[in-house]
Amino acid sequence: MRQLCARLVRRLAQPGAPAPSAPALDAALVLAAQATPTTAHALARLLADAHVAARPFDPAGLLTAAAVLGRDPTFTLDVVKGLRVALPSPPDPSEDPRDVIAAIVDTAHAVVRRAGAARISDITGRVAAALGVWVEDELVTAAVSEPHDFAWLERRSGWFYLASVAKNSVVSRVLKVLSVAGRIGLGDLHAGIRRDERMREFVMPEYILAELCERIPDVAVRGGGVALVRPLAPADVLETTELTLVRVLREHEGPMERRELERACAAAGMKASSFNNRIAYSPIIVERGRGLFGLRDGRAAGGEGGWPKSSRPGGSDEARTGHRR
Repeated sequence: MRQLCARLVRRLAQPGAPAPSAPALDAALVLAAQATPTTAHALARLLADAHVAARPFDPAGLLTAAAVLGRDPTFTLDVVKGLRVALPSPPDPSEDPRDVIAAIVDTAHAVVRRAGAARISDITGRVAAALGVWVEDELVTAAVSEPHDFAWLERRSGWFYLASVAKNSVVSRVLKVLSVAGRIGLGDLHAGIRRDERMREFVMPEYILAELCERIPDVAVRGGGVALVRPLAPADVLETTELTLVRVLREHEGPMERRELERACAAAGMKASSFNNRIAYSPIIVERGRGLFGLRDGRAAGGEGGWPKSSRPGGSDEARTGHRR
């Protein structure tokens, strides 16, 4: 095969040889010029969707064909933040798309880490404002959806999730609440996450939170409720001060008046500053009346955390197997 290709290349390179007709290649190069900057995979899918190619293939083949058949390449391939990307050729001297793509990846990870999930339009706006350049939603979508851990929470509104982002603030709070409650209503869980003043970027509606919870290992969502499929020890996810609050409130077997709760926690070795912080911001704590605090165990929403009988874990084969959509 290499010998046949080399023979063809030598014949095409002979002086005076007419440039061969290659309408499909020409159309592909024009389309690539219009689509860049983008990812290599996105460009491959675009060529197939436009019926220029029969199926997606590595765009590096276009560059090889352009060189052999005497066409000027309209793009180059590079790697940015671990992504293979297609960039315009010749490059735009006014801006470097590598910087834009790097900013998209970094911003998406930062927003998902702080807010649990992100929207395409939010990432577009943040990157455009930070760099002072025009950014297309299509480029953001191509860049953030490339990694294997990407998942749409709702494609229509642009909500997405990146499972590999470490220290996800929302996921950690969901697990904290469930380690204490076991199961809880979605609205009650949403309220618990919003207690923390550091969660100002947590703006997802409840139905998006439900989609996110479905993607957390060993967590199930059924009929307006969220529950653990397998038990999770509070000691595995709670801080020491939160564990003290859990122990004190469980020993009391119910909500406690703030001053009484503070005295009990102080006797257990908790500092006043730590108590004030946790009582105001911890997602596992709920205020059940004026100055009365208890654990967020689902009773705030009534019944068993808004969990319908027919939808409780263990009530069906689907729930017992931890089915995911």
